[in-house]
Parts: sequence; structure tokens; C-alpha cells
Amino acid sequence: MDNKKRIIVLGAGISGLSVAWRLHELGFQTIICESQGHIGGLAGTIRADEGKYCLDFGPHFFITQKQEIVERITDLLADDVVSFERSAQLHIQGRFLDYPLSAKNVLLNFSPGDSIASVFTFVWAQLKRIAQKILGMHEQSPHFGEWAAANFGSHLAKIFFRPYTEGFWKLACERLSPEILPTSTRLNFMKSLKMMLVRRVSGKARSLTERELVLPLRYPTRGYGLIAEAIAERVLNQGGIIHLNSRVTQLRSVAGGYVVTVLQNGQVVKMEADHVISTIPIPNLVKMISPGVSSNVQASADRLGYLGLIVLYVVTSKRDLLDTSYIYYLGRPYHRLAEMDKFCDTLSPPGENMLAVEFSCHSGDKLWKMSEQELLELSLPHLDQDGIISGEDITKSFVVRAAHAYPIRYYGFREHLDNVLQFIREQPNLDVLGRTGEYRYIDSDQCMERAIALAERIAKAS
Repeated sequence: MDNKKRIIVLGAGISGLSVAWRLHELGFQTIICESQGHIGGLAGTIRADEGKYCLDFGPHFFITQKQEIVERITDLLADDVVSFERSAQLHIQGRFLDYPLSAKNVLLNFSPGDSIASVFTFVWAQLKRIAQKILGMHEQSPHFGEWAAANFGSHLAKIFFRPYTEGFWKLACERLSPEILPTSTRLNFMKSLKMMLVRRVSGKARSLTERELVLPLRYPTRGYGLIAEAIAERVLNQGGIIHLNSRVTQLRSVAGGYVVTVLQNGQVVKMEADHVISTIPIPNLVKMISPGVSSNVQASADRLGYLGLIVLYVVTSKRDLLDTSYIYYLGRPYHRLAEMDKFCDTLSPPGENMLAVEFSCHSGDKLWKMSEQELLELSLPHLDQDGIISGEDITKSFVVRAAHAYPIRYYGFREHLDNVLQFIREQPNLDVLGRTGEYRYIDSDQCMERAIALAERIAKAS
């Protein structure tokens, strides 16, 4: 197939690169416009100090059930990937627990009072759910706090789900939908109960939590961004074009397609496209569409937001900083620590190790504006107190930031998202794709799977 249709892709993250890859295989021509100076988006790797240090936007594993995706990654990376079993912990009330939380943790690692209260309220919550189902009682749409209490009991919601959620999202649970968690939309009641009690999964594992428990984990030897870089190389070899430092400022609808205005290295460039695929934040896309959208659609787009991410990398010669690959924290200024040598020991020079210190924040808030030194000063007292690392152990540090790391599914967000998506569906030859573009909390393998499916739908319709 040799299709002369030109497709412009907004964003060179894993979704944009994957859809371009598949489109070229199907005979289309693509141009990718990326506003940043590097590819990969949230799945990218910054190569600092002349490539000596590989800095991910938070450490990721690659996990998938889809054989096609496994084959593609194997073909891309060959031997440049390691596999291992998952290892993670939660730090709650001065105790280290398994992640995800297990019944054994609740019974043996919490204080006796918390253990008894957690088990009692968990059982009571499940009995209430069963009774409501038998009586045919209609369940009102809950906010996250209500959902956590109904699924895991009021006490566990109080001592874990609520404080961790509010600490991570920097928002009250009353303002959040249960859909902020991948598990909340994929785990039904019986699977939730089974995971809480026995931490085993049968059947197809759909949520991130389930998949991490039962599937092999893969990590590229030179950072997670190696996947995106390998896909980009395929796209370029197939004749695709990737423009970095190229921010799209307008999509103007014309007969048969779009005129795309791009600010490219300080110069305004106009490109013609028969089809546009956007992986950029939905509110940004809505604002650049011309003719302009209705006030109703614009108001809905303004109600959709994203949580930002800062990762402070501290370099040290110390080994075995953590007893596990990564630890989630309550009551710390950061929400997660990860020891990068436990992912792969080729991410920094021989004899060195890196600790990734992750902070969630809102773009533009006080934390977002902190300098590298201020972030280090904020973290060190806790890292030192917990016996992980002290100031004299650190030889250098780096910071990476992502303003749109997680879509915030506010309570009541669905109406606004559906309103915006309906408007986008009404635009000819315009699609949205990926975690940021679709406003879906999905992972890299799911992004690739959806990108391939979209490319094949476009080919079928052509």
C-alpha cells in the first residue's frame, strides 16, 4: 500500500511515535512535531553530562500481555533489555509494608488496634455492598474517599487511602473521582477482595496493580527512553520526519484537512495535513483549533487538568540504598524513592548509583518553582533521618520535570471530558491518542497498543 495522505502527529511521546511507526508500515507519510528538545515524552530519558547519566521521568517498568507488543519490543531492543521480578514497598506509620497492600500487612504490620479496626470495617463494608446489591439499592456516584471506604473499609481508608491519595494528588478526596486510579476502573468487587486477601490474580490481568503482580517486568539497559529512541529510528528509516523544538500553535480547518501552524526554533512554519493525531494535553488542543470552539466546550476543557512531576536524581557511590526497587511514602515531601541500580546498573558510570526522589505537584505551584538545590534541601533531612543517604554521600544531582504527568480525574470530570471528546469526534480527520491526549491513566504498553489500533483504523477508512 502506498498512500499519499500526509498525517501530522502532535507529540513525540511513546503514543505519537508508535502511531507513526505503524502508519508508515501501512504506507502513510507522517510528520511528528514535538515541542521539547527530546523525544519520548513521559517515557523518555534525559541523558545528562554527555550521556553518562540516564534520567527517566520517574522509573518505569515495561509490562504487557499483548504478544504483538512483546514481539515489537524484542525486535527493537534485542539484548538491550533486562527482566526481573517486581519488588516494592509502602512506608506507613514508620513501617514498611508490601506494595500492593496485602491482608498479611494489615494483620501483622499495623498496630493491633489498627489491624482489628481495618479488618472489621473492611468486612462490614463488604457486607453492606452485598446487602445493597441484594436489595437492589442504587449506588450513588461516589467521590474517591467514599469509594475507598466502601471498597476497603472506613478505617483503612482513613489511615492509608485518604492520606496517600491527598498527599500524592495535592487535592482533597472529595474533589477526586475513583477513576484517578487505574485499578478503580478495572477491578470489580471480587477481584478487589481477592487482591486484598491473597494477592493472587486469575484470568486476564487488566490493571497496573494486577499486571505488575503476574507479568514479567522489562527495563532497557540505557534508560526507559531507549524504547522511544528505537521507535523513532524506525520512523526515520521509513521516511518519517520528526521535528523537535516545534510547538504547534494552531490547527486551522480547511477543505480536505488542516493547516498546522508551528513555532519551530523561533520561526513560524505552516504545514498542510490531511489528518492530525494529537497526543498533547486536551485543553491545549482545544485552544489551538480554528475556527474557535464554543464557550461550552472551552469551559469543559478548562475543567480538565494534569498533575506535574519532578524527579530529583542524586548521585552517590553508596550501594544498596533501599531494600527494594522503590518505596512509596506517606508523610514525606516526596511520594516515592527508587534506587536506579536495582533497575539496571548501567544507568550511571561504574562505581556510581542514583536515587530518584519523586515529587508530585501542580505546574506553577511552590514546589514546581523550587530549584534543584531547594529540592535537595527539602529532601535531605528525611533521607538522612531514614538512614538512606546523607549530604556528604552525594556527589552531584540532576532534576527533570514534566508538567502534564497524570490526568487529574476530578469528581464529576466525566461530563466535561465527554463534552470535549464529542467535539473532537465531530472534527473530520482529527484524533486524540495516549495518556495525555486521551486523558486516560494508561501505561506505555497500552499506549502502544492503542496507537497501533488507531493507525489500522485510519488505514481501513482510507
